[in-house]
Amino acid sequence: MNKFFRSVVVPAGAIAAFCAGALSIASAQPSEAQAVDAAIACRDITDDLERLACLDAATETLVVTRIVREEAIEEKKREERTFFGLGGRKNKQDDDPLVAETPQDFGGEYLPENIKKRDEKRLKQITAKVAEFSVNQYGKVTVTLENGQIWRQLNSDSKRLVFSRKEKLYTAKVKRSTFGNYLLTVKELGRTIRVRRIE
Repeated sequence: MNKFFRSVVVPAGAIAAFCAGALSIASAQPSEAQAVDAAIACRDITDDLERLACLDAATETLVVTRIVREEAIEEKKREERTFFGLGGRKNKQDDDPLVAETPQDFGGEYLPENIKKRDEKRLKQITAKVAEFSVNQYGKVTVTLENGQIWRQLNSDSKRLVFSRKEKLYTAKVKRSTFGNYLLTVKELGRTIRVRRIE
């Protein structure tokens, strides 16, 4: 046999460690902290091949866990943009308290500091092009955005938006106001009205 090559026998423990890592990726994802702890635990393995296999598996799990977490964050952002301003079930994430993840958190979902943390994470505003608009007989405006959302001016709001009938692109910014209200500003008109989302 060539002196530069030798056969490598992988210990059963290394195979088991690798399989455990693969199974953890395919099944329920551990948290990033758990994946890091698993990688740190690999340092205690004295056999070089077993330690390497353990580190490989832990690293792969950490990479996948991070990807899953980032995708979940992006999905939540997409949902927030989609359901921004809607009440009821479709906007359920606005009303849900923080989930108790540890025994210390249990029962504290509605504490003022936790509600504040939830509010800080919520989407504050969106910006989109105006696809179409209409004005009813009372002068109240209904604005359809490019993203499909439809916002209607509140009857109690006395401000007027005067759109040009010529072909013109308008941009609307909708942001949260106090007491669950929403304000819609048409950039090109420099005017803001109070609205609610109807679709």
